[in-house]
Amino acid sequence: MCKTPPEKQLLSAEEVAQELGTTALNVLLYIKRGQLAGQEIEGKWYVEAASLVALKSQSAAVGSAPCTPSCGHGKQGGHGGGCGGCH
Repeated sequence: MCKTPPEKQLLSAEEVAQELGTTALNVLLYIKRGQLAGQEIEGKWYVEAASLVALKSQSAAVGSAPCTPSCGHGKQGGHGGGCGGCH
């Protein structure tokens, strides 16, 4: 039986969003900015598991988690509806 190496395992954008406590749209923004390695397969977006681990450890190292849609920074001159980093 052929197994995919862990660094090449793919997670759906929805799974990654749940893991990060954000939305699938924010996951796509992370991919666009190069913060997550992702690919589109048959119209659905997937993220490499190793890329998610790297993002989470990078966020932990600087002391902030990826922004959630409910962080409130999108209001009154914030950083645009939760698509940037929380401070």
